[in-house]
Amino acid sequence: MKKPGNPVTLTEEMLLQILSLFRKRKIAVLGDVGIDRYTRGTVERISPEAPVPIVFVQSEDLKLGLAANVADNIIALGGAATITGVIGKDADARDFIKLMKRKRLATTHLVVDESRRTILKERVVAETQQVLRVDYESTHALADAIQKRVFHSILDGAKTADAVIIEDYAKGLLNESMIQGVIKIARKRKIPVLVDPHLKTPASWYAGATLLTPNKKEAEALAGIRIVDSKSLMDAGAAILKLTRSQSLVITLGKDGMAIFKGPGVKPVLIPTFAREVYDVSGAGDTVISVLALSLASGAKLEEAAYLSNLAAGVEVSKRGTATVSPQEITEAYLLSRG
Repeated sequence: MKKPGNPVTLTEEMLLQILSLFRKRKIAVLGDVGIDRYTRGTVERISPEAPVPIVFVQSEDLKLGLAANVADNIIALGGAATITGVIGKDADARDFIKLMKRKRLATTHLVVDESRRTILKERVVAETQQVLRVDYESTHALADAIQKRVFHSILDGAKTADAVIIEDYAKGLLNESMIQGVIKIARKRKIPVLVDPHLKTPASWYAGATLLTPNKKEAEALAGIRIVDSKSLMDAGAAILKLTRSQSLVITLGKDGMAIFKGPGVKPVLIPTFAREVYDVSGAGDTVISVLALSLASGAKLEEAAYLSNLAAGVEVSKRGTATVSPQEITEAYLLSRG
């Protein structure tokens, strides 16, 4: 894909300065939360009951998932985070709270809804190959009383935040009223609100956000344009900005890096990927939006924030499963990219 703009340059001094400011920033995160469970083992034979492999389990690993992984990333990067989401009243909720406490994340902004089950995504991995994923979740809309509690919870977190992240997974937690209410309060406080959109959600729900961070597939759905080359990428970016009236847009493009759009008349910029080896892409978007939020809250320009987040994503995809990235790893990736 032809580059639509000039690559961003960032000196080592500037990078270290931005990263050092992460420790002073607090991000309020809103979105569905849950657990990522990795069941790992080996396959030695096929089941006699059906043509499927039998996985002999060797280990199980639980990690914070969905929006909770975003909060986990913020903590790993040195920042502070509050996480607002809904859990059920079940065994998975107890495991989730244990994981939160282990990661030094407060549980005070969580809302319990006994009508929903706590989200659990189980990935069965044989050697290095994922053979199955099983999702346990509730996706019905929140009852009015629960919705009000969630809204008051995120507003409480936003009171002292330097930025707000909205993670839309289209699982019933968010609606247009809640998203617009959060954007309104963030704009009133003059802090950035970043949205990771969902392809099933109308673009109008995100109207007025500071920054949207769709991947290629989500951008195509939001714009109604299939992205196949530089021109269609430019058209999609322009369409999304017009539909959402957002200040800016970063479209993540996997192996092609990411494209930055800053409004009509401003030439988009394409940042190439910094991934050295892609092992697992799950969680890369969480890392991107975490670094973007911390960087913007630290006073970085959007191009600088995107450059940093692209470096971080390159580190994250080289790890197994959903993972976090540290400032030191970002610095090392920067130095490697400079040769």
